[in-house]
Amino acid sequence: MTGFPRISVVTCSRNQGKFIGATIESVLAQKYPNVEHIVVDAMSNDETPQVLARYGHLRVIREPDRGQAEAINKGFRMATGEIFCFLNSDDTLVAGALDRVVKEIDPARGRSVVMGRCRFIAEDGSETGIEHPSHYESYRRVLEIWKGYFIPQPAVFWTAEVWRECGGMEEGPVLDYDLFCRFAKRYRFHTIDQVLAAYRLHPASKTCSMTDQDRLENAIQVSRRYWGSPFSPFYWRLAVSLALYRFNRLGRAHRLYLKASRAWANRQRWRAIGAALPAGMLAPELAFHAVIGPVLGQAGRAVLARLARRWPGRTVIPPQTAAYLGHTAVWEDGWAGPLTRFRRTALGGETAVAMCGSADLKFMRVPLCLTVRLDGVDIGAYTISASGPFLCEFPLERPLPAGEHAVEVEASAWWVPHRVTGSGDYRPLAWKTAGADAIRLVARQGSTPIT
Repeated sequence: MTGFPRISVVTCSRNQGKFIGATIESVLAQKYPNVEHIVVDAMSNDETPQVLARYGHLRVIREPDRGQAEAINKGFRMATGEIFCFLNSDDTLVAGALDRVVKEIDPARGRSVVMGRCRFIAEDGSETGIEHPSHYESYRRVLEIWKGYFIPQPAVFWTAEVWRECGGMEEGPVLDYDLFCRFAKRYRFHTIDQVLAAYRLHPASKTCSMTDQDRLENAIQVSRRYWGSPFSPFYWRLAVSLALYRFNRLGRAHRLYLKASRAWANRQRWRAIGAALPAGMLAPELAFHAVIGPVLGQAGRAVLARLARRWPGRTVIPPQTAAYLGHTAVWEDGWAGPLTRFRRTALGGETAVAMCGSADLKFMRVPLCLTVRLDGVDIGAYTISASGPFLCEFPLERPLPAGEHAVEVEASAWWVPHRVTGSGDYRPLAWKTAGADAIRLVARQGSTPIT
């Protein structure tokens, strides 16, 4: 495609007047010269009609419908663009998204569908720091929805031809997933390493109206429609993959390890061995992290860490974990990730930054180094070589002026609980904060690590 191909954005709405203005503004803010924004409103009785009336450029269909699928189909029947997308009335596009899409989409090079990244935002529009966990490998991988990686609907764009060949929404709780299954069957998704859209989470949103497990079960039912004949190898690869998910290998192994640990603590050696052996056969990776690694001690773990760093594909981070890499706040349970940001208010005259917390190095590279920055400038690094609590201070070159200051703590390593316990907790965790005292601005100097 050359020049400025027309982009048709379809938005369906019902009583989303609180958010739809931000959705429309995010499309206008693209400054793209050839956008067609179609809004299909199901006779909203809130402030939506008044909001829509403020934007003369919109093409508005306002009439009853039988649901979201019918509304979206109406919009695309009216669309005249070469590139399509649909943007829900509570989601937004990120600045520069349409320019990037036009540069990337190219049917001549097999790029008929492009998929960018998508970030979650809160009800008030503030960023949560968490990305929608998404990934694309293949058509089969799209159907294996139980492995995670929902496709980020607001960040997917496709050509008008793709819609003609595969389109037409079908009503259901995961209608966008059904559409993308059909897309993936005929077209490969071209991925863009850029956040293109923001996905708003609020109590009234469709995403928040059901549990993650309910959403997954609905998606699995959709996936089954595309498995093909039971006489095909493709069908059975998917069936076996789903059966292994249902079997919950990691969860079962973790429960056995806990049983073995309790038995060992009670000096019931044979019972402990009887639980640990099947756990090891079920999940040898958990056996290493939960049993072998701690037994080897620091020297053994260091050797294995060096081997792991040389292993092919070592830099691949599961999308479930990658989704949390942008989270820079302290988690509710006190854990901090690879990069944590704090805001602290100085009274004026403080001469050091104190940091207090604890570390558990059993499951990560040793030693752990925490680099501290104040207002964007490095003020020091603290190396932790043993598990346990720590306290350190970083003297400043000059006393702090009164006011608010930004403190960043960047960790050299982190671990993922799911790899150790099979718990489904994919967060990257580096160190645990000491509550409100994790970062303090103090009027003294020196470094006093706890031993």
